[in-house]
Amino acid sequence: MLIDVHIHLSSPELVADRSPCLVGEPGLEALYADPAAKLVGVEELLADLDAAGVDKALVMGFPFRREDNARRFNDWLLAECARRPGRLLPLAAFDPRAPWAFKHAEAFLDAGGCGLGELCVYDEGLTPPLLDNLEALGALCRDRGVPMLVHVNEPIGHAYPGKAPIETSQIYELVRRCQRVKLILAHFGGGLPFLASLKKEVRENLASVRFDTAAMPFLYAPQALRLAVDLLGPASFLLGTDYPLLKTARYQKYVQDAQLTAEETAVVFGGAAAAFLGL
Repeated sequence: MLIDVHIHLSSPELVADRSPCLVGEPGLEALYADPAAKLVGVEELLADLDAAGVDKALVMGFPFRREDNARRFNDWLLAECARRPGRLLPLAAFDPRAPWAFKHAEAFLDAGGCGLGELCVYDEGLTPPLLDNLEALGALCRDRGVPMLVHVNEPIGHAYPGKAPIETSQIYELVRRCQRVKLILAHFGGGLPFLASLKKEVRENLASVRFDTAAMPFLYAPQALRLAVDLLGPASFLLGTDYPLLKTARYQKYVQDAQLTAEETAVVFGGAAAAFLGL
């Protein structure tokens, strides 16, 4: 079974004209102010999933700061996914700093949502107040038995839209606070898997976390995945394409270049997600 845990889906209003939705939405604007930044609707997504042989996908929107935008989009997402039960699994995306965030997350899960994500903040690191909010949201997900997917990125290297000033120590503090949460750290966890080479405490804390592959072909040489799988095992890594940024085929080549075995690839491309998420 092939499972993609990181796909961004757009509503018809966003696909038709994104400009009105950018107003008051700095997170969305950072990534999609450029008209060349692709937005994809349901039918195009399903066609691409079929072509790639993807059986299930965790789909999500964007880090809306305005409550009306978050409610309207996530209600739409729930309705669309309900029409395709078991194929598209909806996650609620929103700005986790918003005063209405926890209430919105509860309502989304009560209505049949499958988790929270991608929870993004691009203009600051994982500050103590933000960590407090993410810890509370993580506790909600732990109580409901659903995943929480959080945006993190590597702390060094080239700048790009959506890259936040996050420090490795902040990512680890999030992990420490979210034990027993089905926590998925996007974008290879900002390189955090390499800390599994440290002693007992770090390795034990990382055992309850999963890392998705979103945007790895842009950010890491293939050998990074090979080394990380050797450190933590393939079950710690989940296929996440960050679609429509990249498609599945790009990751198939990437794992080949990383020299993962067929058995390891099967785990990363679906087996690990099925076990972690109970799919």
